[in-house]
Amino acid sequence: MKKRTFSLLATFLAGAAVLVVSTASWFYVHQEPTPEELLK
Repeated sequence: MKKRTFSLLATFLAGAAVLVVSTASWFYVHQEPTPEELLK
């Protein structure tokens, strides 16, 4: 039981890490527009 709990916790934390790294914001709706300097 303990192994399954830690496995689920590790899976959840890995998913949360991917979300934090892949998006600029926790909320997809609240993403800021890209600055003009980065579009050049």
